[in-house]
Amino acid sequence: MKKGIINKVGIKLLILIPIDIIISLLFLGFLLNMLHRIIGDNIDFYEKYGAVIAIVSFVLELVIFIVIFLIAINGRIKYLNYISKSVTNIKTQHYLNPIEIKGNDEIFQLAEDINTMSERLKENYEKEKKQEEAKNELIVAVSHDLKTPLTSVIGYLELLNKDKESFTEKQQEFLKVAYEKSGNLKKLIDELFEYTKLSNNYVKLDKVPFNIAVLVNQIVGEHVLFLSEKNIKVEIECAKNELIYEIDMQKFVRVIENLVKNAEKYSYKDSTFKIIMWDDEENIKLSFINEGDNINEEDLLKIFDEMYRIDKSRNAEIEGSGLGLPISKKIIELHGGRIWAECNDNKIKFNIELPKISE
Repeated sequence: MKKGIINKVGIKLLILIPIDIIISLLFLGFLLNMLHRIIGDNIDFYEKYGAVIAIVSFVLELVIFIVIFLIAINGRIKYLNYISKSVTNIKTQHYLNPIEIKGNDEIFQLAEDINTMSERLKENYEKEKKQEEAKNELIVAVSHDLKTPLTSVIGYLELLNKDKESFTEKQQEFLKVAYEKSGNLKKLIDELFEYTKLSNNYVKLDKVPFNIAVLVNQIVGEHVLFLSEKNIKVEIECAKNELIYEIDMQKFVRVIENLVKNAEKYSYKDSTFKIIMWDDEENIKLSFINEGDNINEEDLLKIFDEMYRIDKSRNAEIEGSGLGLPISKKIIELHGGRIWAECNDNKIKFNIELPKISE
């Protein structure tokens, strides 16, 4: 608020209070005059009830004063509430719609300052949004342009790999490393391309009704061999044989595979990987629980952020783009659901909640 502005609210209050007192006294005087007309000059009555009349008069004057005062400032209180509600919209909109300007005092100046701040927030938000869109479009374009030459490189490496007997042992080792790194790079580019498309809402879901319980069992079955290499026991619990939901098959498979592969990578050896599926009146729910190192609260909040990996030094030997969980989150959100992680006593739980569509 500007320093040069006279405290107009204070002046209005200073004017309002004496006016309020005068009005309340006049009203009280009117009531006492009416009482005098009814009782007359009955001295005994005044001696007997004088103190009571004085107390009642004081209380009545106070009530009248408060009522008149509240009526007088009610408009400004409503206006302040209106400003307060408008400001809370920043939480959802990142900026707020212009506040209607009323009056010519400090509250008016406050509303003007908030409007100025809101306009700057809106400009910054729109600028950041455009920059983010431009960045994502660049990633999509670069990823797409890298795919063709990289596919050619992998193709040539595959041809060389078929004739690897003609190379020395050292050359074969170099060839193997080049082929593996090229494959990892292709996977990273594919995931980055997919994540960017999902983030920019370039993807349209092709939904069909399907039994999620069957899908989960099928995908886990395909990974049992890999899980058994670490002696990870798989337990699947499903409250119902059928959990029908409209899903984009290809993308939902990606979510389940990401969570199962996550358990493969980070579960302890000789541990249990548990999947629980059930529903209630409003949602279909899935929980993927594996036993592994505890994840602190800060990491749990960031685990679905792009390229974020927990304890990079500890997991440096575990290959991955850091995009599996962010991609899973985007896909679940496109299905209208939510996904989150919990950790307690070395048990990491990934929860999925899909709202049932009312018929």
